Amino acid sequence: MKRIEQLVLCIAVLLFATPAFAQASFQFTSPGVRAPDDPDVNGIRFSLFHGRNTNMTGFDLGLASLSESENRSGLAVVMGLSKTTGKSSGLNSGLVVLHTGEATGVNAAFINQIETLTSGANIGFLNITHGYSSLDISGMGISDSSTVQIGFINITKKIESFQLGFLNIAENGFLPVFPFFNFPKTRPDAARP
Repeated sequence: MKRIEQLVLCIAVLLFATPAFAQASFQFTSPGVRAPDDPDVNGIRFSLFHGRNTNMTGFDLGLASLSESENRSGLAVVMGLSKTTGKSSGLNSGLVVLHTGEATGVNAAFINQIETLTSGANIGFLNITHGYSSLDISGMGISDSSTVQIGFINITKKIESFQLGFLNIAENGFLPVFPFFNFPKTRPDAARP
C-alpha cells in the first residue's frame, strides 16, 4: 500500500470511530478517587491501585490494581486482581481473575477462580471452577464439572467430553484416574448440574 492510501485509510477509520469515542466515557479510579463519580462506565476505566464500579462496559485497564465490578463486558487488562461478582462477558485478564457470578468469554490469568463459565475458556496456570466450565487450559485445572480440560493435571467430578494431560482425574471417567487422557464412561446427561 502506498503512503497516501494508508493515510486515507487512517483518516477514514478515525472519522467513523469518532462518534463511538464521543459517546464513550473515561473514568480514572484510585483509592478515594473516582473521576467522574459514576458507578457505571461505558467506555474506558483506568484504575491505579483500586477501581470499583457497578457496571463496566468497554476497556478496563488496571495498573497494580484491584479492579472490581458487579457486571463487566468488553476487555479487561488488570495487572493485579480482577474481581467480578455478577455477569461477565468478553476477555478478562489479570494476574488473578476472581469471578463469583456467571461468565462467558475468556478468562486469562496466572490464577482463575471462577464460579461458572457457560461458554468460552479459562486459560491459566491454575484454574479453579466451583460449578461448570466449558473449557479449561491450564497447568492444573480443578472443576466440579467440565466439558473439556487440557492441562498438566486435570481434576473434575464430572467430565462431559474429555481430559487431555499428564494426569487426569474424573469421578465419572472410564477410569477415575488415568494418564494422558480420560473421558466419561457413560454418555453425559443433557442437563448440567
